[in-house]
Amino acid sequence: MKRPYWILLILILGFTSCHFLGPIDGNIETKNVQVNLKDIIGTWKMDKFSYEYLSEIKTDSIILTFKSDYIFEMNNSQNLFDREINNGISAGTWEIIEQYDTKKIKLNFDDTKITKNLDVYKLKKDYQLWYFLSDPDSGERIRFLK
Repeated sequence: MKRPYWILLILILGFTSCHFLGPIDGNIETKNVQVNLKDIIGTWKMDKFSYEYLSEIKTDSIILTFKSDYIFEMNNSQNLFDREINNGISAGTWEIIEQYDTKKIKLNFDDTKITKNLDVYKLKKDYQLWYFLSDPDSGERIRFLK
């Protein structure tokens, strides 16, 4: 009689962990996304949901700008990827790279010599840039929308 309970428990855990059912929105393309310079150039704004995982400032103020000469600039965000919003300006160079069938935007920061990768996802015709603050299954992420 105990055997069916173990099977049920295993199934429940399987359905609720590690993207067993795929990404939250099944329409988001995460692998083999075709992206080029023209798709990235411009101004990207951090979505409101992302502010929940950052410092206590809950404003709509983080903007990431990609230029055609492969320079980027980000406002109020010198330590953004360390979960802190501040008045610093970050700048550096960027490039499109591929890693494990996923396109990424590699940010090379001038002031700290640190690099960060943003995953490039696509929902219909719109691109999204994601940075996971911890395990992707936790949902803690920063997302930029154009």
